[in-house]
Amino acid sequence: MGLTSTVIMASYNGSEYIYEQLQSIFEQTVPVTKVLIRDDRSSDDTATIVEDFIRLHGLADHWDFQINPQRKGWRENFIDMLAASKTDVIFYSDQDDIWRHDKVAASLASFAAVDEMEVLVSDYEIIPADQKLLFVRQIEEEIVAEKLYKIALTLNNLAIYRPGCGMALRSSIVKSTIDIFREITIDFNGLSQTHDQAAWLAAIIRGSLYHLHESLFIRRIRADSTWQMEKRANQNLFLGLPKENPNFIRYLSEIAKHFHDDQSEIEGLEADFKQIVNQKIQKFGSSKNID
Repeated sequence: MGLTSTVIMASYNGSEYIYEQLQSIFEQTVPVTKVLIRDDRSSDDTATIVEDFIRLHGLADHWDFQINPQRKGWRENFIDMLAASKTDVIFYSDQDDIWRHDKVAASLASFAAVDEMEVLVSDYEIIPADQKLLFVRQIEEEIVAEKLYKIALTLNNLAIYRPGCGMALRSSIVKSTIDIFREITIDFNGLSQTHDQAAWLAAIIRGSLYHLHESLFIRRIRADSTWQMEKRANQNLFLGLPKENPNFIRYLSEIAKHFHDDQSEIEGLEADFKQIVNQKIQKFGSSKNID
């Protein structure tokens, strides 16, 4: 029997593009087992578009759409859906991307081939191609199979370099992801923790983070997206590369405290790497460590 899968999507005022994303998920060569969509009380006709799509395609048995009773914000929306997912693999999904028809098939094949893989990130195409809002950073990694790389446990790789919209999680890492989301309260720029940074961090610490060098979806980069607006509102926090950013040290300090308090994960941090983290923190005058 093949791996079961769930797509989780947080929707909010996405009426302009959400239909194309729903269609691309529906047309996957390997259908997903379940789709969870939670609308965060959109003021446009997003809910109507989703409800009509489910009804017209007869998907009510396994596509679950609900409107949140109260606004949660996209971070909590994703985490609540992640906690409710019951399948072998969970895909994060944005509301305005377009999935390649074999995104699910390629991802599940990778999970089936590598038992220790708990989080898989993929590459993507960008529209518009001439956008200037996003820079795709290189990852420190090593090849393990054709197009498949294991992401190394390094200081720089503690910052997320591929977004949640290109991420899939094995169910075995859901608890650790939620724990990190709750306990490591900021991301590497000093903003509130996110569902994808938490999954990335959980997997890299456990040695189970992999990267498929294949573009499996089209990612829209829009100046009016929730994330871009949040970045503009917090420009003072985006201070260059992680190694140059004092907020990254705050992030390391929270990681250090988490793994000091929660010994269940400590095996994932080799002694030499713990020393590197400690040295980085101490350089910036912190007394915290992870021993």
